[in-house]
Amino acid sequence: MTSDREWLETIRKRLEQRREELVRQHQQGLRFLAAEGQSQADEGTVASHPADAASDVTMAEYQQTVLRTLEEELHEVLLALDRIAEGRYGICVDCGRPIERERLEAVPWAARCIADQERFEKELERQYRSS
Repeated sequence: MTSDREWLETIRKRLEQRREELVRQHQQGLRFLAAEGQSQADEGTVASHPADAASDVTMAEYQQTVLRTLEEELHEVLLALDRIAEGRYGICVDCGRPIERERLEAVPWAARCIADQERFEKELERQYRSS
């Protein structure tokens, strides 16, 4: 059985690997968007047919959504690494109780216990519906 210190070091390494992977994916996405923009600029037009224009816009919006998702996850990973460095990792940011180890192994950047995460998501959904 691994000690808490060894387990935490394993989690830290996983978070650092995930951070590197997210940064790499984000950079690739930015290069893709830049290349698409340059390709369209070289052609002198965004698209010659309305369906092509719609497809180009949809692809750009999709890529921007992917980039935003990567940025959000990267932010959560960085916060988790900060919590490790500060000795607060594994403690729910809402209730202050320990987060289940199984949850942290599944989602190493989790900041909330399952009950508080569910409440947090319901609140976000409620806010989204009311706006």
